[in-house]
Amino acid sequence: MHPVLERIHRRARAAGAVVVLPEAEDPRIVRAATEAARLGLARPILVGRREAVEAAAASAGVPLSLPVRAPGEDPELGAMADELAHSLSLSGKPHRTGAALRAWATDPLVYADLLVRSDRADAAVMGAVATTADTLRAALQVVGVDARYAMVTSCFLMLLPEQPTLVYADCGVIPEPSAEQLAVIAVQAAQAFRRLVGGTPRVALLAFATKGSSDDPSLERVRGAVAKLEAQREAGQIDFAFDGELQVDAALVPAISERKAPGSPLGGRANVLVFPDLNSGNIAYKLTERLASTRAVGPLLLGLKRPVHDLSRGCTWTDALDTIAIAALEAGERRNG
Repeated sequence: MHPVLERIHRRARAAGAVVVLPEAEDPRIVRAATEAARLGLARPILVGRREAVEAAAASAGVPLSLPVRAPGEDPELGAMADELAHSLSLSGKPHRTGAALRAWATDPLVYADLLVRSDRADAAVMGAVATTADTLRAALQVVGVDARYAMVTSCFLMLLPEQPTLVYADCGVIPEPSAEQLAVIAVQAAQAFRRLVGGTPRVALLAFATKGSSDDPSLERVRGAVAKLEAQREAGQIDFAFDGELQVDAALVPAISERKAPGSPLGGRANVLVFPDLNSGNIAYKLTERLASTRAVGPLLLGLKRPVHDLSRGCTWTDALDTIAIAALEAGERRNG
């Protein structure tokens, strides 16, 4: 196992978190949940129709020994849904009522997030079947956004063989981030690096040109983000090294950094890569994963009030297992302040 994952698993075991999995009718999820319980990484709750979950467990070749919940059969469903509707009403946000509210709450993704929101579970992991859009929509409506950031983004943990671990952001949520959003992505990704990898984040804001070598208008968003980060550093709000705009070779190769960006505080040793848009980020992570024999763990959602994490629909059961461990680790940190 990769050393970073070993540390994550060790910290997850210490957390003892309850992680709800709303796609338990998929064999990958049942197997990941069973293994997570066996290893002590989490206390999983499976969501689905009992017969379908049993069939998934049989297909995965694992015994079904974990609790299974069908949303429509939970006697607490109505109370959870009503509490959410009341909260949304107080904040002036649109919300469902009556039969429409109950029907919506039986959606497995929504139900899982209701369990997390009401502290009946510590975290949720989904996306092996659902799209990122569906996962994010449910989490935004039920769990909500952390007021410190006012936006949700994502990152991937890139476990490269025989090379330092990298964090890529944003590769899953915001198609064309503004300068303000890029600055938030940089801060959230740096925090994710500290939390999951450990050590000091060194953040590169990437572009197709380095340090003014092009005057294309599309670079203004990256330059604006760098300016906002500089203001935050001067105000004592952030304490990590960053630089931009940088081509990826200037961000990662010291000799090229010296030629293209002499004096860069990163020195060609970036470990957090912030992409200028979703096209470049998503393409880059998949290329790295497929061509460099790299484990890509994520997309990990950043900026929600409580841990809810996404999976790629092409994930393996081991991808789901590691994401469960990350969700459990984060839930433990939240519980302990």
